Amino acid sequence: MTLCSNRPEGFGPRSHLYSHVLTSCFLDTILVPLCTWLYLLALILLLAAQRRRSASVHGPSSSIFGARGFSPSKTTADVEVVGLDETDVKRQHGKIHTAFSVLYYLLLLAQILMCVLEITRLSLAHLGIGLLPFTFVTLLTAAALRFTRGIKGRIGGWRWANLAVWIALAVANGVKVAEEVKEGTGQRKGSKYPVADEVTDVSVMIGVYAALGILEASLRA
Repeated sequence: MTLCSNRPEGFGPRSHLYSHVLTSCFLDTILVPLCTWLYLLALILLLAAQRRRSASVHGPSSSIFGARGFSPSKTTADVEVVGLDETDVKRQHGKIHTAFSVLYYLLLLAQILMCVLEITRLSLAHLGIGLLPFTFVTLLTAAALRFTRGIKGRIGGWRWANLAVWIALAVANGVKVAEEVKEGTGQRKGSKYPVADEVTDVSVMIGVYAALGILEASLRA
């Protein structure tokens, strides 16, 4: 399977047919995969920074005593009431967090299926798939980081890296949709993957990336 085939606009970045349009091959081979490459680079840098910080610590951090202790002025009944209230709040927050987490993983699964759909239809239309499969690396890595909480704390700042890549992928795919609309949604009519269909698929993916970004910012580590 070639990176790009049967795409009359050429490799790019500028289209041979429309000088003001970026080629779909350039977008699928460079722009969209670039988000994954930068994401992986950021994770490597975060891992290295975390190891450096860990190595610079010569002893265990001092504990803060009395943070959750109760004041001698409070009665036992007061402490019990406060404890019950805190337990209810924590239980409610836990339910919300679980619901958001389930939704997060469902959206990741949906995005994987959307990527499979786009790649399959490009392949069936003999248009080449570029380097779009790199997106799977991002989706699976992000899922693993959230599930393991940054591989058990070894990668500091992983949530911000995840949030950044969701935004970057939404923007990159937004550029892709904009360029295809400029080229004309009537292109490739009669083929196994008309431009209009691809615009619809990628637009759905943009919405999923946006939702993932919102959840990433909402969910605690």
